[in-house]
Amino acid sequence: MVAVIWKKRSFPVYWQFLDKAGSSNISEQIAVIRPVLKLLSRYQVVLIGDREFRRVELAYWLKKKKVFFALRIKQDTYIRQSEGNYQQLSELGLTPGMKLFHSGVNYTKKKGFGRFNLAAYWKRKYRGSYEKQGWFILTNLSSIDEVIQVYQSRSGIESLFKDCKTGGYNLEGTKGQHRTFKSFSLVNCHGLYYRFFKR
Repeated sequence: MVAVIWKKRSFPVYWQFLDKAGSSNISEQIAVIRPVLKLLSRYQVVLIGDREFRRVELAYWLKKKKVFFALRIKQDTYIRQSEGNYQQLSELGLTPGMKLFHSGVNYTKKKGFGRFNLAAYWKRKYRGSYEKQGWFILTNLSSIDEVIQVYQSRSGIESLFKDCKTGGYNLEGTKGQHRTFKSFSLVNCHGLYYRFFKR
């Protein structure tokens, strides 16, 4: 699913149902992203993806399309800075309260995909609570603060997932999942249109 984030909420604009369990592959990901890029071609788009969208092939494809992106990647991923040795992200020493930004890194040991930027951020401890791990973000954005601001807006899609699963809609518990999700999405988009565009 691809959603547009608007005022801290997200609204699904394109999706495909997969007849399998587990993660989507690169072809399936491009198949849902391409129509949305075409739809929003007059706008500057920043694609935000969780760890399911961590493939170097996707980052390379987005870079060729001149689309900005911020894709969260796993901490066991290998990177190489300039001409150094490969190391896992977990070896960068990220701790709570810390930010890192590296330009021109090779992401994974696969060859031929060029270089990207890497942002890393772990929120500081606050009143005894803290997140279990930090973020590692593969990006073509140019500063750590820009990446943090962009990726934090991803919480809008978490709100959508909560609405769908436990926020009263219980879409996963319905037997007609495809039809129910389509109805839910149409109602959401209809509300968005009248709330923000019909003034």
